[in-house]
Amino acid sequence: MTKIQHGQEQKVPGMKRKKGKFKKAKTVCILLALSVLLLAGGWFYVDSLAYKLCRVEAGVMVEPSDFLKKPDETAFFTEDSQPFNITEPGEYNIEVKSGWFTHRCTLIIEDTIAPVGEPVPVKMEIGQTCGAGAFVTNIADATAVGVEYVVEPDFTKAGGQTVQVVLTDRGSNMSVVEAELFLSPVVEDLTVEAGQGAPRPESFLISGNEVSFVTDVEALDYARVGDYEVSLKVDGAVYTSNLHVADTMPPMAEVQDVEGFALVPRKAEEFIVEIEDATEVTANFLKEPDLAYIGTQEVIISFIDGGGNETQKTARLTLFEDTEAPVISGAKDLQYFIGDTISYKKNISVTDNCPDGLVLEVNTAAVNLNEEGVYPVTYMAKDLAGNVTSVTVNLTVTPRMYSIEEVDALADAVLAEIITPEMTELEKVQAIYNWNIRHIAYINHSEKGDWVRAAYEGLAERKGDCYVYACTAKELLTRAGISNLDITKIPTRREHYWNLVDIGEGWYHFDTTPRTDHPRIFMWTDEELMEYSAMHYNSHNYDRSLYPEVN
Repeated sequence: MTKIQHGQEQKVPGMKRKKGKFKKAKTVCILLALSVLLLAGGWFYVDSLAYKLCRVEAGVMVEPSDFLKKPDETAFFTEDSQPFNITEPGEYNIEVKSGWFTHRCTLIIEDTIAPVGEPVPVKMEIGQTCGAGAFVTNIADATAVGVEYVVEPDFTKAGGQTVQVVLTDRGSNMSVVEAELFLSPVVEDLTVEAGQGAPRPESFLISGNEVSFVTDVEALDYARVGDYEVSLKVDGAVYTSNLHVADTMPPMAEVQDVEGFALVPRKAEEFIVEIEDATEVTANFLKEPDLAYIGTQEVIISFIDGGGNETQKTARLTLFEDTEAPVISGAKDLQYFIGDTISYKKNISVTDNCPDGLVLEVNTAAVNLNEEGVYPVTYMAKDLAGNVTSVTVNLTVTPRMYSIEEVDALADAVLAEIITPEMTELEKVQAIYNWNIRHIAYINHSEKGDWVRAAYEGLAERKGDCYVYACTAKELLTRAGISNLDITKIPTRREHYWNLVDIGEGWYHFDTTPRTDHPRIFMWTDEELMEYSAMHYNSHNYDRSLYPEVN
């Protein structure tokens, strides 16, 4: 009985071991299934984060985050990505790294938009050729564009023709641009040497039989570098060309040596003997000479013509020291009347062995022209080298004495110009009136009480107020033999003076003083003057008891 149990005891444990192995295998299977599910779910999750295929128009910038469904500014293309060019259509394999994951995507760059361009008119000489690209500009497309003729133009036919060129991009999109071609039977540009005169019309001709100028080419300036548009008629049609006047020959120049005093300014022109060139030539020192250097030095002069051609010539400049002082001539004692004008340099001359830069100064610091006395006046002459000469004279200032003889002489000189023997008395009076108003300038003040002085101011200085006008008229009328009297306004805040004139017909008013309303008070009756006076604040009221009766 003990062995069965044992046996039994031996069998029972065996049965228990078989049940444990089954349970263990079942667990492993479950774990494996769960792992597969987790892996599949993870793969589907990662795969859902990016776009597998991205299609973009050529020229549009592509960023790594463009392939992600959620923006990620840190995403980048991996080194394993196929390089791509946004201007090159095609299909590219791209890898985008975002966080822990790498996404494999496909990028398709396509070009679906046709290129555009602007037409360019082309003008050429007949026989010249050009490619299709010459007829279009500002071509716009995301990809490279080829340009070809639809039909190649005829470059041997003069005149205008329409040209079509086709633009084709990398996406095989096409557009046609239409432009104009003009072929001229004359050269586009012709250059002639300055100074050789006008060219012949045949010089412009490339193809054709009869040619003549429309433009007057003889009137153009061939002594100056310039560009001109010239029109020509070829076989009945008008064409244009550009005529260029050029100067390609350097100027010819001859120079000479120069001697003189130091410090004197020098110009290149002093060294020039002769210049020969078809255009205008400017001459300048290549380096300014040393004007303070005593002795001989070389100077280089640059001659440049209108075409920019240059010739250089060398000359010698010899400079001497100036030790001789200037000489002042004509300086003598002066007489001045108070109230007159004075010219200190009148009759004064200065000479020097080197007249360049010679200066004459007058020192009048001690002079008082308003006070009687004797004052020193010093003349000082200084030359460019600094040599100085001075001369002092005396200026005597005295009150001005006006003599009737001097005034009569001035009046007679005026009357000799305006009076002729055949004149009537009225014509003489009229001539005197006209001279006064035309030759005396009005100023608002003069010294009163000395009619001779006032007449002098009117005749010699030719300026003054109403007192000067009246006294000047008095002197001229008297010297002409015309009866006249002085007349004065009744004293008020403002004074006024004029004349009475009698030419044998009685007394009349005669007033040459200019007024703002420009009356001509010539031989006026008393009634006429009083009417005017009443309208102008009693401008001519006077005491009739002091004067003879006026007409």
